[in-house]
Amino acid sequence: MAARGNTNLESTLKLTKDLKDELDKFDENMQELTTLVESSKSPKAQKDAINAVEKYIKDLLQRIEEVTPFLNLSLTTSGATISSVLPQHISPGLLLQASNHVNVNNAKGYGKVGPNFQVTVFSVFYQVDKDKSNRVTWKEDMKRAFVQVVKNEKDFKYELKIDQSFDDERYHNVEDGEKPQSMTIDLCQITKLFFSVSGNLLKLEEQDAPVLVLKIDKNIQGRDRHENSSTEDVIWLALGGYEETETDDEESEEEEDSQQEKIDQEKIEASSSITLLEYIIRLASLQENDKKSILEVTDERLSTYLNDENPNSIREENADVKVAVSYTHLRA
Repeated sequence: MAARGNTNLESTLKLTKDLKDELDKFDENMQELTTLVESSKSPKAQKDAINAVEKYIKDLLQRIEEVTPFLNLSLTTSGATISSVLPQHISPGLLLQASNHVNVNNAKGYGKVGPNFQVTVFSVFYQVDKDKSNRVTWKEDMKRAFVQVVKNEKDFKYELKIDQSFDDERYHNVEDGEKPQSMTIDLCQITKLFFSVSGNLLKLEEQDAPVLVLKIDKNIQGRDRHENSSTEDVIWLALGGYEETETDDEESEEEEDSQQEKIDQEKIEASSSITLLEYIIRLASLQENDKKSILEVTDERLSTYLNDENPNSIREENADVKVAVSYTHLRA
């Protein structure tokens, strides 16, 4: 594993090499000792030879017992696994696509990373029950929205931009000034990242497709700045794939054709893959945190960002939101 690039295991190589050399010499040393036993003429000499064999074996066993905990600790802390297979929830194809999008953007230096993502946006709000306890529920904020991961020109700094579309089979009071919502989130403010195979697991009645759940701490101002620990600026969002509903039968054919043409054009330009969006966010977060290209990071760092629910987290007890109960089956 160290030879394949796991730098965290390099320090253990000398330890394992010394032990391996001793094991390789075991047969040779044992042959010499047993020959000494067989060639001993007196009982005392034979007993001494047998004692030497026993001492040699005990010393080697003790050496193995001393080294084994360090090897286990090294494997654990390095994030390495004996299996070379990717975790089951990782899609190699989508991971390669996400990596390609990130690297293409690296070459350009700024702008959108990958495609637009067409989603439905949900947020958490709290209802007070009769016993005065808070009950966590989800509400639809934007039936249809387009999400982009965008890189600024300076360093590895990324934003998540969410723009609502009113072409969503919903009524919008445009005459009274209702306007599409927009949100911009610094990627470093995403302190938790979950994937759910179904919105039904979050009790999102209209969403049975996969959703990506984000915990966002607006208190975080830049990678190394955390303004305060107020929970008021901590929000939860769920991004699910946009699912069309049937259009109104009363619309004229001309209006339907025009609207459908616009929707079809947007579909060509947008992706509905929540998993691809997740991988882009994780890879971009890795680059922002390490301030280097994903092509330059070690395997163990990449593994951490692909598996950890929260590689960016600034863990402060007071800023936690009691919403984890909603996510017991995430990544199911």
